[in-house]
Amino acid sequence: MDSGIMKLHKVNFYYGQCRALTNISMKFVKNKVTALIGPSGCGKSTLLRLLNRMNDLISGTRVEGEILFEDKNIYAPDIDPVEIRRKIGMVFQKPNPFPKTIYNNISYGPKLTGLGTGNMDALVEQSLKQAVLWDEVKDILNKSAMNLSGGQQQRLCIARALAMKPDILLMDEPTSALDPISTAKIEELIEELKKNYTIIIVTHNMQQAARISDETAFFYIGNLVEYNKTDKIFTNPDIKQTEDYITGRFG
Repeated sequence: MDSGIMKLHKVNFYYGQCRALTNISMKFVKNKVTALIGPSGCGKSTLLRLLNRMNDLISGTRVEGEILFEDKNIYAPDIDPVEIRRKIGMVFQKPNPFPKTIYNNISYGPKLTGLGTGNMDALVEQSLKQAVLWDEVKDILNKSAMNLSGGQQQRLCIARALAMKPDILLMDEPTSALDPISTAKIEELIEELKKNYTIIIVTHNMQQAARISDETAFFYIGNLVEYNKTDKIFTNPDIKQTEDYITGRFG
């Protein structure tokens, strides 16, 4: 049985005349963590933003090929990008809480999209519990999210994405701005979340990719060089370029 929740077929992506991704074909497996690795500027974050149509917000961009989610091409004319972004949530490199209360950070999206028609208090509590933040903030829900530490803010952003009930969670270097203790908490959280979500993470940290991912894809200059189970990529890659990058002999 094919468990690919999302499939890319011969995807090219352009910023104006510049081709940033070339002929990418791959699939992401349900309830697994896939790490996208490779040097800066190789197309990892561009690919991540393609998966929930965030690149639509940049003028002059163009996509070729197909990106299938639930067997529908997410770039088809009849597909609503807002609905895609609800089902495919995103967490960015730097924590970006809204300048609102902790409670309103979580409830804002569901209210806006009509998801929050049930018990909003329960949804807020559940989302914060899933992000392992509830015990730290349950007594200060009406205080500003800007007062939280960086690590707490990032977990709040994860909770905010989870409140939208997504199927897939995209993470663009979610721990690169955090200290080691906060990073460990987020990594533990990712391990827990994959029971219910499919997670695709961009990371520059090889140790992190090896620790938390099930599958790893290595990109170089807009090309997918190698994609396999993480153990295989890190212990016995098929392509020398992959091995050179992972062992730091790259260049």
